[in-house]
Parts: sequence; structure tokens; C-alpha cells
Amino acid sequence: MTRFSLRRRNRWIIASLQSIGPVNPQNQDVSELATALTTLQQSTEKTVIQWIPSHCNIQGNGEADRLAKEGGKLPQENQQVTFGEAKTIVKEKQRKRWLQQHPHYNPRDSYYQLSRKDQVIIVRLRTGHCRLRQHMFSKFHIGDTPVCHCGIADMTVEHLLQHCPIHQKLRAEIWSADTPVQEKIFGNLRSLRCTADFIRSSGVPV
Repeated sequence: MTRFSLRRRNRWIIASLQSIGPVNPQNQDVSELATALTTLQQSTEKTVIQWIPSHCNIQGNGEADRLAKEGGKLPQENQQVTFGEAKTIVKEKQRKRWLQQHPHYNPRDSYYQLSRKDQVIIVRLRTGHCRLRQHMFSKFHIGDTPVCHCGIADMTVEHLLQHCPIHQKLRAEIWSADTPVQEKIFGNLRSLRCTADFIRSSGVPV
């Protein structure tokens, strides 16, 4: 009896072998494997294809994983790929490149659940790269002063969100209790939406 073992991520091969037909095979590699198995069955009493999950202490499984990874790094034959396969390859390369360029990316950040308009507001507040007086004056020398309209302090993100008396009433309406600035710009989805609503309602361009 001849027995084949397939790792978990190749489980689809078994389903493909079961569904493949004699005409218009869905995948050339699967078709070639099916042909090879048919030839093998003619010379053996019984052929069994067995699926086993990865990392389940099967002797040789770890070595098979290592060899597969090494093989993946070797130069590959110049074979045509379908549009769908090419699209998948390009998307994966772009995803890896983007993650390398954004090492602090956190998929759990509620920022990614916001609308595009709210995202623009929050990212400007987080980075400080915005149109508030302090940034425009110190960075680009635009305007006559970095001081807020209230005249008490420079118009920074923290001053606008936490201290400016001009927006004290609006601040109390949106946040019923004292809320740290970190929570307002790095908090949960509700906190971020409250902050975006505050900015819009204040009329201060950021």
C-alpha cells in the first residue's frame, strides 16, 4: 500500500482531486498529479491520500516544512500564471511592503473603523501635522502668532481639546466627564467619534 500525506494548507488538493474531471481540469498541477496517481495505482495494490494537520508531531513533518520553505526560495521555472494568481501575488507583495513601511500599524486600532472624513481629523490630531495656529506658525511661518484666539496659550492639539475656554461649553456637551487627551485621540471607537464631532462642531480647521 502506498500512502501520501498532505499538510493542512494543502488540504484543498484533496478536494480538487475529488472534483477534477477528465475535461477542462481546473488546475494544471492538480491535473498532472491526478495523472501520476492514476499511473501509480496501476503498479500498486492500494494508494491512500491522507491529510494531516501541520505541527502534530508526525515524524518527518517538520523536515518536510523546512524543505518546502527552502524550495520556495529557489529559482522557479518560468511558468505562466493566471490573472487571479498574479493578482494574489501582487497583493501579497504590496501588503508586506506596506507593513514594512508602517511598523506601528495596529489592525485593532478603532481608527480603521471610522469614516474617511473622521480618519483625516484623527490622524492630523495624532501627528500634530494640522492647520492649528501653533503648527502653521512654527513650521511654515504662516500667520502672525501661534497663540489661540482665546489669548491664553498656543493653539496646540492639547489646548484645543482640553483647555481652550472658547469651546468649554461644547467640550462639556460631548464629554460629560474629564477625559485625557490620549483617550480622545487614541481611544476606542466611541471616543474617536466624539473627538471628530467636537472638531467639526467647533468650526476650527484642522
